[in-house]
Amino acid sequence: MGWIRDRMEGLEPPVHSLIELAQRVRKARSWPRSERIKESSLATYLGKFDAGEALEWLEQRPGALHALAEILEMTQEEAEEQIAQLQPPRHAGGSRVQFRDVPARALDLRREPLPPGIPAQVRDPATWPLWWHAPSGSGRTLTGQWLEARAQAVFLQAETWAEAERQLPEQGAVFIELGSAEGAPFHATWPSGLKICVATEAPPPRPPELEAERGPRELREHPKAQSPRRLASSPWLGVSSPDVRSWLHELVAWVEERVTVDGFDREACQRWLLETPDVLARIDTLSTALGFIGLFATFSRRGDAAGLAKARRSADLARLFLRMRLQQIEGVELPQELLWERLQHLGRRLLVESETPWFEARSLDTWHALVHMRPDHADLEWLKELERQGMKVDRGALEKLEGRLPADAFRIVRALKDLGLLRERQPQQLAFQPPWVLASLIEQSLLETLEQGPHTWGGVLLRQEHAAAVFEALLERCRGGDFALVRGVLQGPDTRSPAWVAALEASFRVLGLVALEGKSVPDELRLGVLRLQRALVVPDAGGLPRPRIAYELASAGESVLVDHRVWYAALLALSETLTAGADLALDSWCARPSADARRWLLYMASYRSPQERRMPEQWLMPLLLLGGRLLDKLGPLPPPSTAAPLLLQPERLLRFLQQQALSLSQLNQAVSWHALGTLLPEYARRRGVDWEQCARKVWAAWLSSSAGDLPPFLHPEEAHARIFWQFLPPEAVEVLAGKRHRQLLGEKDACRFFQPEHWQAFIRVWIDKAESWGVAPLHALWQRIPPEYVRQAIRAGRPDSHDHATRKELWQRLPEVFCEEIDGLFRQGQWDKGLTQVWGAPPSYIPRLLASAKAALEHRGAPPPSSVIQWLHQMIAQRVPDWSKAWTLLEYLMPPAPV
Repeated sequence: MGWIRDRMEGLEPPVHSLIELAQRVRKARSWPRSERIKESSLATYLGKFDAGEALEWLEQRPGALHALAEILEMTQEEAEEQIAQLQPPRHAGGSRVQFRDVPARALDLRREPLPPGIPAQVRDPATWPLWWHAPSGSGRTLTGQWLEARAQAVFLQAETWAEAERQLPEQGAVFIELGSAEGAPFHATWPSGLKICVATEAPPPRPPELEAERGPRELREHPKAQSPRRLASSPWLGVSSPDVRSWLHELVAWVEERVTVDGFDREACQRWLLETPDVLARIDTLSTALGFIGLFATFSRRGDAAGLAKARRSADLARLFLRMRLQQIEGVELPQELLWERLQHLGRRLLVESETPWFEARSLDTWHALVHMRPDHADLEWLKELERQGMKVDRGALEKLEGRLPADAFRIVRALKDLGLLRERQPQQLAFQPPWVLASLIEQSLLETLEQGPHTWGGVLLRQEHAAAVFEALLERCRGGDFALVRGVLQGPDTRSPAWVAALEASFRVLGLVALEGKSVPDELRLGVLRLQRALVVPDAGGLPRPRIAYELASAGESVLVDHRVWYAALLALSETLTAGADLALDSWCARPSADARRWLLYMASYRSPQERRMPEQWLMPLLLLGGRLLDKLGPLPPPSTAAPLLLQPERLLRFLQQQALSLSQLNQAVSWHALGTLLPEYARRRGVDWEQCARKVWAAWLSSSAGDLPPFLHPEEAHARIFWQFLPPEAVEVLAGKRHRQLLGEKDACRFFQPEHWQAFIRVWIDKAESWGVAPLHALWQRIPPEYVRQAIRAGRPDSHDHATRKELWQRLPEVFCEEIDGLFRQGQWDKGLTQVWGAPPSYIPRLLASAKAALEHRGAPPPSSVIQWLHQMIAQRVPDWSKAWTLLEYLMPPAPV
């Protein structure tokens, strides 16, 4: 009997069971009302606490501990002391972690480094405060255990910031694994002596952003550029786990040092991970990577990977993973085939029936319901037979529970728990781990669902969660010329069925994308989906068409395929070849046809909010070309100062650039440069226009306009800067090197685009302008200028005697160039030019310069100017390295007078 049951016996009135104790604890005044847990679940935990297990649950919930202490008639301090006595020492020597799926020796936390894949900053408390944005499986718990085992940080686990804050020590480093970012501070609220690293799935907290007010848009209005958003300062330095490719090789090598099976081939494992499409695409965390390495280590031998070779699809890999877990865990009585059958059934149920996202944790009852396939009375008959042989069985209770908890479902869920495939994420809430296994099962079910008719896979679209996957599968088939699914939709129109309508609109989108990609779409399918889709559109307030079914669930919105832009893009692509008066032409889709209405359809095919993803270039470029072809059908060409749909802007720009006189201010407004700038050269190429000529014409217009301030679209820091700056005429460098624009070469690093002809033009300006170049911050310029041009400048006396800052920076970067050029100037007798550069030399190079001076004096024999004597005298006064050489030279040039 444990400490809780001991206390229960002495209570008045007495408590006879853990479920009764759980009821009293939940009714205690100090019980936190935000803590939601069933009485039965709490009773289970109380039994574990009594045995000294799962005490971290109480540690993370001080309110629950306070309520338990209240009911057990203990003080808070007594309860905390009892918990502390039951827990093992935190820093016990030889702390080891055994990885579940990798056949390798345990990791000694105190003596061995963490595996690759964990950010360096997380491992170093000196870089904290830190917020590690880490999905489940990234190694958060392992890192906390590792830091604590080495006494580098205290490791806390909490559901919310409020729970963690109550456990914070007064000083030192603390690694906190948070369940959510709820309540995390925008500013440092902890004592200055604390260094904190938070590891959680959520990004660091940000204060509410200031958003410009938005009013309703009329048909003719277009959105203006949003005002810059200001973010308040945050104490958190955010860090994410590095890209898998950057550490996967190192991880395989790390496993090789620890693996306990014979024949592990590191290079073959790396090839398998990187070259098997369904493997690399699923490795998103350290845990997933270790699982796949474990698969390879378990089922491959040097020169023999037959088991893995058969795993062609992700579902095959999932089946192999199940087999590996069954080999690892003893005592699981169910055969692999039965478990695999039930897992496939689970995938189908989650795909077509579940109301919650597939990756979320669920109660035991929910998992029982999901894996149950049919009534299985075998175990019940066995119990009834035992009853006939004398065992007491409550027949009424047995018959009542028969339908609620089928024996087969109970055994399946228990087996999944034993295999570690169902793991507790919250009290009595279990999640499937690793997620990729369940995702593979759902994907397999989805492919099977596509063969069951449009009403079935249309129903999956309506549930939204897997809508993007349905779109992708449909698109992949149509790209390959397989239009069977689309034909199945058109063969049995059912416009009153939401599922069929969803399937039809998906077919409409996908055929439009296939047409955009330049692939052939049969006319009967193109016209068929156009006709049916037009019959289903829902006009907006302005009479413009909209699809009947939209997708707004966050998981669906992660794919561009379900975005409204794709629907409008499909409408434009599928109707392009129809003449203006044709039955299904664009005007027939609008309640009030007009040129403005057609422009608005083009606008809707490209507009995205800041939260939406950018349209992939494989579709955006064909859309831009389509917009260019439609431009003449939309009425007179609007001037650059007039807002135009994104799809019309590249073509309009090319036409303006072909005009004789260019207005840079109008060009600046003609295009959404941030969205389209980098695409313009390719657009011009496809339209048969030489972009280089366009760019040079823009520079010529700037030079001919008295070279005033650069318009924003020409600024060198813009993402599209290369499309103009790589065609910069050399004569423009002479203007840019002037005082008015010089900061562009330094602060804005415009010189990164310079070619030899540009540097030659710059050198001419530098040599000709007798002024200090060290006034403006030109660090980027001096870091990029090639050595051969610095040599030219030194020979011409640059940097001059007043430009100390430039000379110092160039000396630090190119000391050999300076030493060699100064040596040459000394030998030529150009002492003043050489000494101008000597004054900026680092002390470590003075002996070499003194040697050059000595050699030049011996070679020429002619007396040097007095400036040499002044230099030698200064070197002696500063006691530079080898200053005795300066003394010898000074004696040689100016011997002491006779005494």
